[in-house]
Amino acid sequence: MKFNLSKSRLSGYLQSVLQVVPTKSTLPILSNILFEALEDKLKISATDLEVSITATFDCAVSKKGTAVLPGKMLFDIIKELPESELSFEGTPSRVEIKVPNGNYRLACAAADDFPKLPQINTKKQINIDGADLVAMIKKTTFACSTDETRPALNGVLWSTKGDMMNMVATDGHRLAKVSIENKKLKGMSEDIIIPPKVLNIIPRFVSEGDGEIGIIFGENNIIFNLGDIVLTSRLIEGPYPNYEQVIPTNNDKKMVMSKEELGGAVRRVSILSNSLTHQVKFTIKGNALTISTTNADVGGEAKETLTCDFTGEPVDLGYNATYVTEILGKIDGEEVIFELSSAVAAGIVYSPAVPRENFLCLIMPLRLAD
Repeated sequence: MKFNLSKSRLSGYLQSVLQVVPTKSTLPILSNILFEALEDKLKISATDLEVSITATFDCAVSKKGTAVLPGKMLFDIIKELPESELSFEGTPSRVEIKVPNGNYRLACAAADDFPKLPQINTKKQINIDGADLVAMIKKTTFACSTDETRPALNGVLWSTKGDMMNMVATDGHRLAKVSIENKKLKGMSEDIIIPPKVLNIIPRFVSEGDGEIGIIFGENNIIFNLGDIVLTSRLIEGPYPNYEQVIPTNNDKKMVMSKEELGGAVRRVSILSNSLTHQVKFTIKGNALTISTTNADVGGEAKETLTCDFTGEPVDLGYNATYVTEILGKIDGEEVIFELSSAVAAGIVYSPAVPRENFLCLIMPLRLAD
């Protein structure tokens, strides 16, 4: 194997694939990156067995070959080098990197030990708008569960049936659902559950105006073709709970107010909330919302009263302040709407600037101490 390329070019692509290299693993081979020198192309790949990244880009290759190199160590070396042309030369067991003022030699891991990466069949690829996908990802992955006892909730449900494609995430305490018009994926796949890890990587590579990206649905995996970067992820086995059953349809109380004012007050009051529950109390009466908390552990209390537009009977609610602020961070526009029912029922949160059917969040209240 022998190839030449610039320090900055290699460093950028190494940084990209290192996103899936585990910091700790029972399989040492996963800390390595697979280098494949092809005809005028260099292909570098990394995997944690769940998510894989492959970058393929133009490179001056004078001798084809394969090597498996330690990812973090190699990146640290390249990062510290001054901008220059680098020359890689070696065998599957040892590689020498020639730099302007010297050289570095690295032992390679056995290529046969590196996990086999999924084959990509671009004939099955469907192209969708990259900006739409990124928007859906950013509004849902935050609500995924981390509870390993309910694996389906550890992922994002992606449904492509009908005229809309939906993404839904929930951890049982909050839910986010986003829907975008679907013209290309209609009926292309059953509902699938995607780990948030791969979804959260996509926005780092797809910018506004980048155009379309390719999606390939496999039997137990999904492939995202972003051009020189290809992401592959295993899917989570379902079934996903029937989320539509938990979205209330008869909440009779409605609060409309400034999103910025509400977010600021919740953040401030929650500083004195319980460090485990982060509970704050919403008391809504007339056109006033009082946010309060009491913390016996630190002997502290906090209370702020804000103006809101409220219709319905007065209500007291307990909420996890972290959940409230995370949801507010996903709401577009200057105002936010809470549709509420009782102290034990789910509230619906959405923006008056975006149709409710396109994006809404649910938040479950916490039981208030008597």
